[in-house]
Amino acid sequence: MEPADLDYASASELAMLVRRRQLSPVEVVDHAIQRIEARNPSLNAFVHTDFEGARVRARALEARIAKGEDIGHLAGVPTAIKDLYNFYPGWPCTLGGVPSLKNFRLDFKSLYPTRMEAAGAIVLGTTNSPALGFRGITDNVLYGPTNNPFDLSRNSGGSSGGSAAAVADGLLPIAGGTDGGGSIRIPSAWCHTFGFQASFGRIPLVMRPNAFGSTSPFIYEGPITRTVEDAALALDALAGCDPADPYSLTDRVDWLAALQKPIAGLRIGFTPDFGGFPVEPTVSARITEAVEAFDQAGAEIVPLSLDFAHSYHELSRLWCRMMSQGTVAVLEGFAAEGIDLERDLPEIVLDWMRIAKDSTLREHQRDQIMRTNVYDVLNRAFSEVDLIAGPTTACLAVMNRERGETVGPYTIDGLPVDPLIGFCPTFLTNFSGNPSASLPAGFANGLPVGLMLIGRRQADAALLSACAAYERIRPWTNGYEIAARRLAS
Repeated sequence: MEPADLDYASASELAMLVRRRQLSPVEVVDHAIQRIEARNPSLNAFVHTDFEGARVRARALEARIAKGEDIGHLAGVPTAIKDLYNFYPGWPCTLGGVPSLKNFRLDFKSLYPTRMEAAGAIVLGTTNSPALGFRGITDNVLYGPTNNPFDLSRNSGGSSGGSAAAVADGLLPIAGGTDGGGSIRIPSAWCHTFGFQASFGRIPLVMRPNAFGSTSPFIYEGPITRTVEDAALALDALAGCDPADPYSLTDRVDWLAALQKPIAGLRIGFTPDFGGFPVEPTVSARITEAVEAFDQAGAEIVPLSLDFAHSYHELSRLWCRMMSQGTVAVLEGFAAEGIDLERDLPEIVLDWMRIAKDSTLREHQRDQIMRTNVYDVLNRAFSEVDLIAGPTTACLAVMNRERGETVGPYTIDGLPVDPLIGFCPTFLTNFSGNPSASLPAGFANGLPVGLMLIGRRQADAALLSACAAYERIRPWTNGYEIAARRLAS
């Protein structure tokens, strides 16, 4: 391939060329490094890079190829980890640009880089995230905002915004994300990428000292890619039981086989607002148009009404309360080691920390009952339909603000929303454990729009099949030409 062709080459293409010895891992990595050096300054997707280490790993892979060893199905594919509860020996981990953690390092490699490297991928660095992942955008006081590749004045979405922006801008074909309220899917919607959040437990999440700390809400790990096939390749590497995660699933999914399975006869329940979330009219129009792809693929689209018995505003506040409980535990853990993180956190996040600290056991139980209602409503819906489709986010990418101060909108279509997460119905599956994906649905006012698709619990293969069918009907790769035309600096 010519150098320019490598810019937006898929992981599948790169790995195939490397395995066939038509392209060396060193060539692939060098090209990715050159692209990051040229384009990241204006994007701010990467916050730490280890180019020399990546070259060392590429040369080692090249030596294994020469020996005829099995090098894995992601051989030579460049990737990155998210700067939030992901660790690589010797690399800084600031948990989303928290200044107190600027020099914090652990001699530990987390699951994403471990399993991706075992499949032959090469990790180049870490990508930007908001402080503790506690908002649906990417900005922090240490590193600043990650800009949207389609409009540098706007945000990439979050909290895996650095990863989504890097993939959309052709810096690498796969990047890792974590998702506690939509953090894989929100930036995918705003950056025209494919984000897949598997069922809870499908990809292990090893947490210490509290192995049970990823359930309120459910927290996921997963890939952000430009193609469904690349996501399948990443999922094949990442999924699988880990005894250190008490919730990890033991059954296996044939991810690649799912790509070819037809979806004729499936019932797709379409909800334009997930039970009452205010949605920008331009977003609604694009989603309504995009969902018709499933009809062309032979599925039946049926109107779906969801009634959660609580307003969208109450549900978003529920998410903030539940997320803040885990965040308080993180802060207390660092405080026990003599590191005070509270002085570095945004006031809007600290407000929720105070609410969490003052909450009672009765209030906790009330929140879990409220969450159970969301679970029950989705379960009832899946007795009538096979998949649920609707908007990933209720609005287009927001404008960046002063360093560290970017949040989502306070109102949508004249109605108030919580600026941390209230514009993202994505958090519903963080209550329920269902698998979910965000698919590029086109553009409105020059900005990407995402279509969210939710599957039955543990029916990940069926969800991926529908995503692949959608991609065949509405291929979205031409959209990256908009980002590619952007000047590098």
